[in-house]
Amino acid sequence: MTTHPLRWQAPQPLWSRFGGDAAAVATASEQACPTILRFATDEFMEQILATLARDPARIDKLVARFETWRKPMSEAPDLVERSPLPRLAQKAARAAAAAKPKALQGAGAADDHPLKLYQSAHQRYYLVSASLVCGVQGLPDRSLVPGDAEQINFVMRRMLPVPGATVGSTVLREFAYIKDAQGARWQRCSAGADASQFVAGEERLPLFPLTFQDDNRHSRVMWSGLVPVGRREEYLGVKIDQSVAPNFAAGQRASMSVVQPVVQNSKLARMTQFQMDVAEPWKTLIRSAHKVAQGLSGNPTIGEESEPPEDTRKRIFDFNLQQQSASWLILLDCADHIASYLPDVWQVIDNNGQGFASLSQARKNFYTCLDSATMPVELKNALKTPDFSIEFRPPLTSMRAALKAIRAPGIRDKLEASTLTYTKDSYNLSLTEWPSFHFVLAGLNTSAQPDGPYKAFSIPAATGSEVDADPLAGPVPGQDEAKRVDQFTTLFALALEASPETDAPPLPYARQVRDSLTALNPASANLSDFNDGGWFVVRFVHMRRDCGPLHPPLLSAPTQRFKLAGFFDADAPARPIRISLPLDTSAAGLRKFNRNTAFVMSDMLCGQVQRAKGLGLIDLVLSVLPWPLHKSLDMGAGGPCKNDKEVNIGMICSLSIPIITICALILLMIIVSLLDMIFRWMPYFVMCFPIPGLKGKKGSS
Repeated sequence: MTTHPLRWQAPQPLWSRFGGDAAAVATASEQACPTILRFATDEFMEQILATLARDPARIDKLVARFETWRKPMSEAPDLVERSPLPRLAQKAARAAAAAKPKALQGAGAADDHPLKLYQSAHQRYYLVSASLVCGVQGLPDRSLVPGDAEQINFVMRRMLPVPGATVGSTVLREFAYIKDAQGARWQRCSAGADASQFVAGEERLPLFPLTFQDDNRHSRVMWSGLVPVGRREEYLGVKIDQSVAPNFAAGQRASMSVVQPVVQNSKLARMTQFQMDVAEPWKTLIRSAHKVAQGLSGNPTIGEESEPPEDTRKRIFDFNLQQQSASWLILLDCADHIASYLPDVWQVIDNNGQGFASLSQARKNFYTCLDSATMPVELKNALKTPDFSIEFRPPLTSMRAALKAIRAPGIRDKLEASTLTYTKDSYNLSLTEWPSFHFVLAGLNTSAQPDGPYKAFSIPAATGSEVDADPLAGPVPGQDEAKRVDQFTTLFALALEASPETDAPPLPYARQVRDSLTALNPASANLSDFNDGGWFVVRFVHMRRDCGPLHPPLLSAPTQRFKLAGFFDADAPARPIRISLPLDTSAAGLRKFNRNTAFVMSDMLCGQVQRAKGLGLIDLVLSVLPWPLHKSLDMGAGGPCKNDKEVNIGMICSLSIPIITICALILLMIIVSLLDMIFRWMPYFVMCFPIPGLKGKKGSS
C-alpha cells in the first residue's frame, strides 16, 4: 500500500506570498515554516474565526512582528460579525473581498529587531499555525484517521549554545523540553538534519483545527495552537542537559521496560538546604552585629559629651537578647541537619566525644570545628544584665555543647510554641520559659565590637570549595567574617556522603535558575540575551504512534526565532487598568463607605499589632538615629491578646477598601519620593491629565 508523502506547510491563506504559481509555492524558502499570528484583544478566537470566514488572506495582517508599546503593530481589520448577516449577504461580502487585489507582505522580510512575544497580561496572544498537506499537485489537505492512530501537536524548542563553541560564535542548537520521571529539563537534540526528529519524552502541546474555504471554494483546515508565553519562568527555570536526547523509537523501546525510580545524588540538595536553614541566617546575624557596631562607633559628640556608657551598655544588652532568640532557632535547625544527615557525628556529640576515633577524616574535621567554636569572654559578659550583676542563663562552653543542649526534651516545643519575645522583660522569667543556656552566634561584646563563636572556628588549611563565593562581596559590613560560616558549610558538605537516593529534597528554585543560567556556556554566549527570555522556535509534529520506527514522527521546519517577554518587560504593551479612588474624601463622605473587608488575626498577631499601635513615625526615626537623638523602642515582651477574664482572643477587623486605596496611594507617593534619591525615577513615574468638572462634592464651585 502506498500513501501520499506528507509535509507541513505555511498556512494556506499565506501561500500567495511566495509566488503566483504552484512551483514557486513549493520551492519558497519559508513555505515549510509555521507562522506565528499575533492578536491584541481578548477575543482573539472570534477574530481569527471571523477573518477565516470573511477573507482568509487577511491573516497576513496578523503575522507577528516586533513591536513595543511606543510603536505597536497596526491592527488588522475587525471582521467579527457584530450584527449577524443573512447567508446571501455573507456570500456577497466574501466574494467582494476575494475580488479585491491582495496587498500581502513579502516573505521573509528582514526586521531590525528580534521577534518578541508578550504575555496575556500585556493583552497579547499568539497562535502558531500551519497546514498539513499531501505532497502532490495542488497540495491538498491531509485528512487524519479518527481516533488516536494519528496525532498532531507542536513542540517548543529552545536555542542554546553547546560546549566547545568558539568564543563569539552565534551558532545555536535546538534543545527539546522533556518532562519525565527525572523532572523537567532542556535536552540537546541531534545536530544538523537530525534536529528535525522528534525526541523521546518531549512535551507536546495541543493543536486545534480551524476550517475555512479558499478562493476556489475548497474546504481547508489550518492547524493552530496557542503559544504558551505565560510559561516563560517555567521554561527558564529548569536545568539544561547537554547530552544528546534519544529519538522517538528509542524512547518507545525504553518505555516498554519496567520503570525504575529516579535515583539522584542528594549531597548538593542537602548542602543547599543547610545553607538556607543555618548558614545564611547565621551570616545575617553577623552582618547585623557589624551594622549596629558601626552605629555605636559613629555616635556624634556635642561639646565634651558623648553617649553615657550605661546607655550604650543597655543598647548592647538589648541587641544581644534579640540575637540570642534567633541563635536558639538556628542552633535547633543545625542540630536537626546533623542528626538527620550525619548520624554518627551526632552520636559523638550526644556522647560528649566518645566514638570520635571511628569517624571519617571529613567528619572529624566537622566535629572539631564544632568543638572549637566557643563564645569569647567579652561576649559572655555582654549577656549579663546591664549592671553586670546577674546572669540568669549561663553561656555554654562550645557550639557542640549548645547543639546537644538545644535538642534536650521539651526545648523544641517551648521555642516553637512561645508567643513572647526574648527581651529584657522576659530575661528574668522562669528558666522553663526559654532554654536554660546562652549561646549567641553573633553579637556585640562589652567593647561594642562584633563577636561570636565563628571567630574560633578550627578550619583545616585544605578545606575545599564546596560552597560558592558569597555574592554580597564588597562594602557589606561583616562580609569577611561571614566567609568563615561559608567555610563551616563547606566542612558540612565534605562530611556528607554522595549516596544515591530517591527521596532527596529538591533544590530551591533560585538555585535551579542559577544552574540553568550558568549552563549556557558563557564563554561563547551573551548571557544578557538569554536573561531576556532566550531564543525559541516552534515545530509542528505529525505522529503515527502505532507505527514505531517504520513511520517516525514528521516534524515541520522551525518557525522564526523569537524571545519570550517577561512580565515587566520594558517593551511590553500595557493592558489598560483603571483604579477609581473615592471622590468625596471629607470625613462626611468617607463615613458612607461600607467596611466590608474582614481581616482575621490570631491571638498572637493581635498582640503584635497592639504593640505596634503605640508607635509613631517619630519613634521609628529616633530608633535608628545615633546618640544623642537615639531613643530605643520600648516594645515589652509582648504576648497574645487577652480579654478581661485572661482568655486568649483573636480578632476579626472590618476595614473599608476605598479608604485603604487612599492610604496606599499616599504611602506610594511618599516612598517613591524618598527612594528617588537613589533611583532618580520621578521624571518617569507619573503623568496626570486634568478632568474639568470632576468634583468631590456635588454642587461645589
